Amino acid sequence: MIAAIFGFAGVLLGSLTTSILTIYRERLVNQRESTVREQQHQRERKAMRDAFQRESVLALQSAATDLIGAAYAELDRLLDEFRETGEWHARQWETPTATGWSTALLRLESSRARVFDEKMRSLADELRTVAGKSVWAKDLESAKEASRHIEPLLGRFNAAVNAILPSLY
Repeated sequence: MIAAIFGFAGVLLGSLTTSILTIYRERLVNQRESTVREQQHQRERKAMRDAFQRESVLALQSAATDLIGAAYAELDRLLDEFRETGEWHARQWETPTATGWSTALLRLESSRARVFDEKMRSLADELRTVAGKSVWAKDLESAKEASRHIEPLLGRFNAAVNAILPSLY
């Protein structure tokens, strides 16, 4: 009879131990799976963020290039007019918009809003300002002075693009 009691107690203790260990193991497995799912979610979010930024940075670069192209085209038009008349006809509000200027400016602003990097946003803003100063210059000397800053600034902007892109791949 004592052997039966010890046998019964052993079965109860074994069952209890097995149950506790099974519950503990399941909790560990669930925690591990939850951690793995969270890490996967974080990787997916980062990949989506990086893809969004890559697209946005490249769109901003394209818009900046188009804006500078529009500014140079307008400066060429103003220079041709200056050669013909001998006078610099400063742009007025009524002057027709420079070819491609408005579209490039709007693309620059919308692309700039999507880029998270403050340095790139600031350089794009500087490009817009310098290009605008050259196009709206009151005289030839002011146009020359403003346009001298465009290419070095565009070089700094492209260097910033070059610096940020590798981190987004």
